[in-house]
Amino acid sequence: MIRTEYGTFDGNKWERVCQLCFKNNFREEAYQEIKATPGDFGIEGFTRTGKAFQCYCPDEHYNSHLLYENHRDKITKDLKKLKTYEKQLKKILGETKINKWYFVTPTYAKNEIVQHCTLKKEEVKSWNLSIIDNNNFEVLFENIDFLHPYLNTAIENAKIKIDISPGNEIETVEKFKWKDSAISLIEKAQTKNGYRLNQKSSKFEEKLDKLVDINVSDYLDGNNILFKWKEDYPIDYETFLNITSVIESEIEERCISSSKEPSELYQEFRGILKDQLHNSFSNLAPQMILKLTNWALADWIFRCPINFE
Repeated sequence: MIRTEYGTFDGNKWERVCQLCFKNNFREEAYQEIKATPGDFGIEGFTRTGKAFQCYCPDEHYNSHLLYENHRDKITKDLKKLKTYEKQLKKILGETKINKWYFVTPTYAKNEIVQHCTLKKEEVKSWNLSIIDNNNFEVLFENIDFLHPYLNTAIENAKIKIDISPGNEIETVEKFKWKDSAISLIEKAQTKNGYRLNQKSSKFEEKLDKLVDINVSDYLDGNNILFKWKEDYPIDYETFLNITSVIESEIEERCISSSKEPSELYQEFRGILKDQLHNSFSNLAPQMILKLTNWALADWIFRCPINFE
């Protein structure tokens, strides 16, 4: 995720926004998008006037030196593809020859990247490729401002919903370590989940252990998601905490006053939270809402809000 004054971008959102801007900004020059299948040829679109575009968004925030190296290596790699895939690109470009190759990324840190583009320009020209206009060829580095005047419209129309991954799958060893450090919470989860099951069942203990394991996984995965969400979308994160706090109070009251069975109450709590998150966050993917719901339910099981006694 990269944060800019215009919002936060990942690779997919950045590419989508860039394509929408290219299609509007260069409509009169007959802009043509190139899909990434069957292969990535080093450009993601071109105009019949000879402009070629490669958009790129780093996966994470880097300091100025690492950002420069990241951009430098990406430009070098993508320009080399012009040579590697010259024949394939010739079929796509037809009579068009590339005179300007644009590398478009959200932000940059060092002017040295412009110097690198100048060096790479001379290298590409030395290849004498049939798809390059050697007399006028330039390698140009552009940031998010290049996408104006349609940038805000493109961001609005991109409509890519947020789905933050928890990262690497939680290892079994990590779960055991957390259980050992949170014995009182595990005991609460065992007691509360026990009320949700038929205690006369021959597989009661096995099912109980499974439910607790699910709680642990949902809680640890959710913590990782919330950490990233807080960094990239702090306002949404605070709104989420406020929503769960309000619902938490309602859940405590229902646990005291309701005559419903624990399993039925639990599913009722799930529905209340999912509906509230869905209504409050139109920018969240369904799977993200599910992950946040599972985290909150696990948190309420480990603490006091959900109490079936």
